[in-house]
Amino acid sequence: MSVTVKSFFLLWLLVQPSTNHAFSAPKPQPAVIIRNELQGGRDLFLHCKSADEDLGVQHLHPLGTFSWSFDINFFRTTLFHCSFQWESVLHRFDIYKARRDSYRCFVCTWVVREDGPCLVLDKEECYGWKTLEE
Repeated sequence: MSVTVKSFFLLWLLVQPSTNHAFSAPKPQPAVIIRNELQGGRDLFLHCKSADEDLGVQHLHPLGTFSWSFDINFFRTTLFHCSFQWESVLHRFDIYKARRDSYRCFVCTWVVREDGPCLVLDKEECYGWKTLEE
């Protein structure tokens, strides 16, 4: 076989999807969990979406949770942003950024409080709210 034919064949093998699932384990998906920790027993409404997926409006009672899993894209630009509303208050936050979060949590658990969301790791990492213009 010539070098060109060998190169083509090797390239073809690399881009073909695997049809033998006996030797390949399913790829685990990262997940996000959001918990309502607003004071005073207030309900939280959140609406999360990415460029490809709209998760719809979710209604969380006190200490209620919402979770989902997803795939990280090849370029590691996966982004889920959410709006959070209670009473007349409305905030926005990028709840999952692949470049920020993929190496620090596989299941990223967030608690939502009045002053901002906190990522629960060994200790909480709290963030302020983004303005709606950001």
